[in-house]
Parts: sequence; structure tokens; C-alpha cells
Amino acid sequence: MSTERTRESAALVTAAADGDPQAQDALVSAYLPLVYNVVGRALNGSVDVDDVVQDTMLRALDSLDSLRAPENFRSWLVAIAMNQVRAHWHDRQSAPGAVDEAQDVADPGADFVDLTMVQLQLSGQRQETARATRWLEPDDRGLLSLWWLECAGELTRSEVVAALELSPQHTAVRVQRMKAQLEAARVVVRALDARPRCEELSGLLASWDGRPSALWRKRIARHARGCARCSGLWSGLMPAEGLLAGLALVAAAPALLEKVLSASGGMETAGSASRLDPSGGRRGSGPGTGPGRGVSRGEARRRRRVRRRAAGVAVAAACVTGGGLWYLGPDSGTGPEEASVERAAAVPSAAPSTSRAAETSPSASSSPSPSASPSKKARPSKSPSPTKKTVPAPRPPAEPTRSAPSAPQTQPAPTGAVAQVVALVNKERSAAGCGPLAEDGQLNQAAQGHSQDMAARGFFDHTNPDGADPGQRTTAAGYNWSTYGENIARGQQTPEAVMNSWMNSPGHRANILNCAFKDIGVGIHNGSGGPWWTQNFGARQ
Repeated sequence: MSTERTRESAALVTAAADGDPQAQDALVSAYLPLVYNVVGRALNGSVDVDDVVQDTMLRALDSLDSLRAPENFRSWLVAIAMNQVRAHWHDRQSAPGAVDEAQDVADPGADFVDLTMVQLQLSGQRQETARATRWLEPDDRGLLSLWWLECAGELTRSEVVAALELSPQHTAVRVQRMKAQLEAARVVVRALDARPRCEELSGLLASWDGRPSALWRKRIARHARGCARCSGLWSGLMPAEGLLAGLALVAAAPALLEKVLSASGGMETAGSASRLDPSGGRRGSGPGTGPGRGVSRGEARRRRRVRRRAAGVAVAAACVTGGGLWYLGPDSGTGPEEASVERAAAVPSAAPSTSRAAETSPSASSSPSPSASPSKKARPSKSPSPTKKTVPAPRPPAEPTRSAPSAPQTQPAPTGAVAQVVALVNKERSAAGCGPLAEDGQLNQAAQGHSQDMAARGFFDHTNPDGADPGQRTTAAGYNWSTYGENIARGQQTPEAVMNSWMNSPGHRANILNCAFKDIGVGIHNGSGGPWWTQNFGARQ
């Protein structure tokens, strides 16, 4: 996000910390959708989602005066949300009668997978991916809730690392493991949906109770690997990050916003008996208070079910009547063009996420997209630019080699794949009213190195296994940036094919048509399973 908007966000946080009720309400309204998506996906199907969301927001408001850097509010808030999720898991496991009560946890009216599919109108492999999340263990669902938002451009990798309280390297390893589990779960969904169903699989499922679980995910996935009929289900799986890139947030029910605002209106924001440290852990004495504490657990659940089902009906009605939901477009193909990962680079950014049209900002994020939530505003998702204005290069930058292309229509036909990609990018920018990008030797070096690294080490991500992100790679190449972005793809055989893939992805398209960028570098590595394509964008300080 821009420096000006970062200052505005920090000013809002400061005003809220000083007790300004209007600033507190604005802060809750801006960040509630983000917290709801973090908690909702981590606790899918739990009747306690609204309670955990409310507790997160109230704890954050209650301890705003302990936040030393207001510009870090968003990452601090996500860390609090994840700590609340962990506390919920711990309480559920240690509570007396937890085993018996577990049967009552699932709440069809609050199923976050169903809400995701209805509100975002998911179809094809996007819907398959959402349904597959039901088969993950709680720890993996918690990680998925953060990674999903990273792919969608709502969080940066740095914020994910902070929320997990892990090193960047450990986070990268955990994300890769979770992605493998999610892929297996997608195959499970396919196997169960197949008609007619495999007879051998039907025999295996004779003792299954019909509920998704990690044990049955492993059994069904193992069958699919060894069965001649089901083994084909593993083919044609588009990378999950490409399917999630640019997806909007699931909108929280208006009743939840009203509940949080009502509860926050009567609480003290200074001198409270309990405080949170930046990681969200509680210090001091006194239990948290909130509305409805005297209501029995069973009665509270009954009321939440009624409220959520009513909200679900309202959402469904909105879909039927064409109520302003944004359709992401078809995703049914399985050719190499669709096999690209639709993401962009991310660096910490601290501003409320509110719609998500492609708005350029210096906060690196990954693929912007409009939101189905009326409370959100335009903000890029994962790619455009970092919040930091200056990052010193580790070594004195060499003079960049540039060739500023003139308008594409007046250019001679380019030779070489890199030149063709640059020409196609500038053609799209010209049509959108943006100036042409100049090919930059240092950005070429960063892009080529990343394409080769992905092929050599067998990963497909903006963050490499060592934890280095696009900004660090760009800096290491000697490019002294003020903003940057990155697109990657794999499998497209021609410059035209990869550009078609990128232009049909909201996040990649936003990078290509970001008028703030002035330079471009392209890296292409051919090989079995490739080619691997990388575009690096930037503007110098």
C-alpha cells in the first residue's frame, strides 16, 4: 500500500488506542473480514467460530496501547487470531466430556467450506480444493487458513511467518507439507465423486462413517495411487496456489459485525485488567468479559445456529437474485496454460484490506481481486510492492542494461522468447494506458535465477526453500527498488501462452498493468516439466 495510506492506517490505529470510539468502530469494520476468514477456515464447521472472532477483536482493542508500532497492526492482529485458535483447540481437547461433545461441533449453518463456495461462486477445481480442506487435520487447516489468504493477497509471507511464530525456512517446509496433504485430499474428493465409483474403493469404504478424517484421507489416497482405475485422478491437478490467487474474502454475517461493535462499545481501552503481548498472549489478571457470558453453552450454540442459518439463507438468496457477487471465471481446463501458479510476491504491509480491485501500492502482494464483501475496498493482493520504501542493495548495483521499448505497435517483431514476453507485456500496458516497461539486466538476472532454482530444487513458489522472497532476490541482483512485483508460471510452451494465462488471472494481470512499475526482467528455464517462467517488475528509488 502507498506510504500515505500506511500513515492513514497507523493514524487510525493510534486514534483507536487513544479511545476514539469512531476509530475503534472503523478498525473493527476494516479488519473483521480478515479475522473471520483466518478463524473460519481454521475452525471450519465449529459453532465457536463467531466467539473466537469476537474474542480476537476485543482482545486486540483491549491491548492496542501495548502495540509499539501501529503500522504493524495487521500482522499483530493475525498473530492474536492464531493464538486464539490454538487456545480454542487446547480448550476443546482438555475440556471434560470433550469426546462426547465433539459430535456437536459440526454446524451445517456455519460450514466455512459451504460459505466459501456459495459466496465466491466457486466451480471446477476451485470448488474441489475448497471441499478438500475438510479432510485436513486441525494444524494443517490452521496453516491453510493463512496460506489461503497469502495466495489471495490478503497476507504476506512475513505475516504468515509471524502468525506461526516460526522461521521463514520452517514455514516454507510446513507449507510444502500442507500442500501435499491438500493435493491428496483433492484426489480423495475426486475418488468419492466418481460415478460409477470404483468397486474396489466401495469395498474399502464399507466401514467408513461418512465423515472426513485424516485416517480415511490416507487410506483413500493410498488406494488411488495403487488402483489402475483411480490412479488417473492424480493427473490434471492445477496448482492450488493458482486456484486460490485473487479469491475474495468470505463476507462475515452483518450480525457478527454488530455483535463485535456492540461488545467493543462498552469495554475500556486503557487501564484494562488484562493485556496482550504482541504475539497475542494474555498477561495480567482477570478473565475476559463479553456479552452473553451468563448464557449457557448449549443455549448460546442454539442461538448461533439460528443466526448463522438465517445469514446463510440470505447469502443464497443474494446469489439467486444476482446480488453483486464477483465471478472469477471458468477454471475447468487442465492444459498447461491453466497449470500456472497465479501469485505475486509479498512483503509486510499494514493496512486494512477493503475491496480488492487492482490498486497499485507499494505493499508487495499477490493477486488483487474484487471482493464479495461490501465492506472491502480496492487493494492489491499478492504482488505489487513492499511497504518498505528503501532497501539497500547488499553490493553496489551495476549499471542496469536497459532497452526501453517504444509502443508495441511500432516495434519490429521481437526475436527470442524474453523479447517476445516484454513486447507482449508492453502491448497490454499500452492498451491499458500505462507506459512501456524497460527491460532491465538486473531484473533479468533475478528472474532467470528464480526460474532455474525452481527447476533445480523442485519447488514452485515465490518464496524459495531458504526463505528468500522476490524482494530479497531482486535486491541481491543489485536492483535498488522502491516497489516490485513477481509473476511465475510453469508448463506454457510459448510466450503467447504464458501471457494468456497471466492476463486471465486477476493478480498477474494487475502486476502486468501496474503503471507504477518502470522496469521488467524475464527468466525462462526449459526442461522436463517446464518451461518455468518468471517475470520480475520494479521501479527504482
